[in-house]
This record gives sequence, C-alpha cells and structure tokens, in this order.
Amino acid sequence: MMKGRRHLLPPTFGVHPPLKTQTRFQTFIQPSFPGMPADGRGWGAAIFALFGLFVFSGSLIVLLTPVGAQSSPKVQALGLIIGLTSFVACIRLGALSRVSSLYWLTLVPILLTTASLAWSVSPGLTLRRIVGLGVATVFGIWLAERFRRDEAFQFIAGAAVLICLANVIIAAVVPSIGVHPNLTELGEPNPHAGAWRGLFFHKNDFGRMMALCATILWIGYSSQRKWRLVCGLGLFFSYLGVVGSTSGQAAILAVATPVTIYIFRRLRPLSAGARAKILILAVPATIICYIFSNIAFSIVLEMLGKDPTLTGRTEIWTGVLLALKGHYLLGGGFGAGWDLVGERLFILTGILVGHAHNGFLDLVTDLGLIGLLLMLLFYSSLIILSVRSYFYGYANEMALLGFGIGVFTFVGNWAASFMLLQNSLYWVIPVACVAALKCSAPQARSSIPSEQSAAEFWHLQECKRPYAVSSDLIMGDAQ
Repeated sequence: MMKGRRHLLPPTFGVHPPLKTQTRFQTFIQPSFPGMPADGRGWGAAIFALFGLFVFSGSLIVLLTPVGAQSSPKVQALGLIIGLTSFVACIRLGALSRVSSLYWLTLVPILLTTASLAWSVSPGLTLRRIVGLGVATVFGIWLAERFRRDEAFQFIAGAAVLICLANVIIAAVVPSIGVHPNLTELGEPNPHAGAWRGLFFHKNDFGRMMALCATILWIGYSSQRKWRLVCGLGLFFSYLGVVGSTSGQAAILAVATPVTIYIFRRLRPLSAGARAKILILAVPATIICYIFSNIAFSIVLEMLGKDPTLTGRTEIWTGVLLALKGHYLLGGGFGAGWDLVGERLFILTGILVGHAHNGFLDLVTDLGLIGLLLMLLFYSSLIILSVRSYFYGYANEMALLGFGIGVFTFVGNWAASFMLLQNSLYWVIPVACVAALKCSAPQARSSIPSEQSAAEFWHLQECKRPYAVSSDLIMGDAQ
C-alpha cells in the first residue's frame, strides 16, 4: 500500500443520517407545480414542453387568427417550429431507431393519412393536415423520449393547470373574447349567448378541453400529495369552465371519465383471477348500462335545457351515411372528406353544417371504414397497453392517463370529432402515452430479481435511461 494514501471505505460504512420527513400539512403548504424542475436544472426543456402543450391545446388560435379567417399562418408557423425543434431533438436523442421498433403504432395513422393523398378530393388540404398531424406526433414522441414517465405526466398536468387558468380567467374577466355574444356575425340572435368559450371559438370546444384537463388533474391530484393544492386549484377552474360552457357533452365527460379511472384503479390490488372475473361480468353490465343510459342521457340533457336528439345531430348522422354512398371504404381523404359529403348532405336533408358532429362518422368521411377500423385498433391497443402497464406495476400516472384518454376518446367522439385531430393535444397525449409505456414494456419475469419488487425494478431500469437526465438543453444528452 502506498504511503499517505487513505483507504477507501465502502459507501454503506457508518451510520446513515436520519431521513427528513414531512407531515401532510407541511407537504400541503409547500406545494409543487407539476413540471417545474426542483433542482433548478432543465428549465429550457421544461418551458418548451409546457409551451408546446399549451399551444396544442388550441388556446392561442383565437388570439392569433385574423378576424373572419378560417386559419392562421401564425398558428401554423408556431406548430412547424415546435415540430421541427422536436424532430431535431429526437434525432439527437437517438429516438429514430426506437420509433421504428417500439413506437411504430404511432406511425400507422401517419402512413394511412399519407396514403389518402392518392384518393383525396382536395390533395392540398390533405397535405396540410398530414403535416399538422406529423408535428403533433413528433412532439408527443419527444415528450416521452426527453423525460421519464413520471416527469412527462408532470408536464401534462402542469399544462392542464395553465390551460384551465388562462381560459376561465379570460371568460370571466374579458367577456368580449371569452363569452359568446348576443348576436352572431350576421346580426342574428346567437343561440349560445352568454355561454363561456374561453380562448376557443365555440363553447363545446372549450368545455371539452376543460373536461380533458379535469381528467388529467384528477390523476395528478390522487397520485402525488405534493401536487394536491395546485391540481385541486386546476380542478376547481376546470369544473367552473365546464359549468360555464353549458355543454352537456363536457359535463358527461368530466364526470364519466374520472369515475371510470377511479374504478380501474380499485382493481389493481386484486389478483389476476379476480380482475378477470370482474372484467367478464363487466361485459353484460356494460350492455345493460348502455341500454338504460339512453334514457338517463335524455333526462340529463332535458335538465340542462338541451335537445335529447343532440341538437339534431342524429338527423345529421343519418344524412352523412346516405351522402357517403360509394365511398364507404376509403372516404374522401384526410381532412377533405367533408368536401365530398357536405354538398350531398345539403341536397338530401337541407342541413348545412361543417362536420358530422360525430368523430366516428367524420373519420369515415375522411379515411373510410379502413381508417375507422385502424383508429379503433389504435385506441384499443392503447387501453390494453395501459392496463398491462398499470397492473404489472411499472407505470402509474402515464398508464392511468393512457387508459383515461382512451375512454375519453371513445365516449367523447359520439358527439364531437377529435379521434385523429392534427395540431391537437387530443393526439399529442395518446402518442406520448404509447411512447412512454412502450419504451419500458415488461420484460420476461425471469429478468426481475426476486429480492426486488416489480415497481422497484422498473423504476431502476427507467432511471438508467441516459436521455432522461435533466439538462438545460431542449435536446437532452445525445446518446
């Protein structure tokens, strides 16, 4: 041994210092905003993530769109900048190989919509929609690649709080922007006069976004004690927005989806056999609930002062099916289906609208029955992946979010259209969930050490990801 050289002791030598713990009250009065780095590092990536999520929520469209215009070049340019930045970051993170091997499910809609250029009735419009869809896809993948699963959910929850605060405050403080006026642009009485619309053009879009934020924030509120004050504030504003929007669909989504997530969470402590029995019994129970839900649905709508036929939507749905005759298989091209159906619908029914008020039918008009089948398989796969991830114990918040967004999409698209929406948070979140859950899919059980629990093992595996290390750069550390 060399003279003067100290012998190195093992790291476990000696008495460990006592761990500092906090009481529930101390945790409550020292809240943590979801998504903000606690160690002062990674602010560049944090701000970019929150800003991108806020932009994809659609909360800047009204402010950046010229009066009377159908689209905004500023919004399109902003989306392209976010998409290109995310794409360069994904390259630096070495994500391209994982996209083809693990996240290929997120590429299926891109390939299908790109193929629809061949039969689109408006190729230029379809191409713009494809670019917007690609931008949202790349950003969702970057979000899952740049951060660990728990961090990615934090940013989504933090963005949900900001979205709720910004929209509700605008509706309450600046009614000229956030509330439907008494008269339409044509000088006619506005049927939605007085309803809140926040930073959106229509109250239903605003209410549905508030319902989505409520779903996200319920997961955050019940998952982390340190988030409860901030997420609770966001929940208050989200439900205030739902009530102010007077949207029946938003009210149903804001209640049904969190309740479904709560029931799903209660199944986790049960054994696999018990869960299987419950799922088997759930099939006939769901059928019975669906039969009686029509009656309850009509009663709720009448209590809210709404038309039980969903403001004439059922008549529109029938007319769309008739107008689509001869194009059931492939539709009219992504984003261009209504150019094919709209005029025929007016001739057949005398109804002049811009969409089918049903996401499943809108998808059929764009991509046909093939597109509808593929998207149903996509969201079903997301739900199955989320269920497996949650019950295996190696994912919590993102698995609950994936399950919740799947339920939200299936329920919400009966009266709205956001199953495959470009430049939208409704597509960013499913992509981020698929990527986050796929990157740590369960390995063989034999690879899990017996002395470790499954949750501890997957947490350690996730912490080994080199690109999850916090950095001040949006790009992260190149592999």
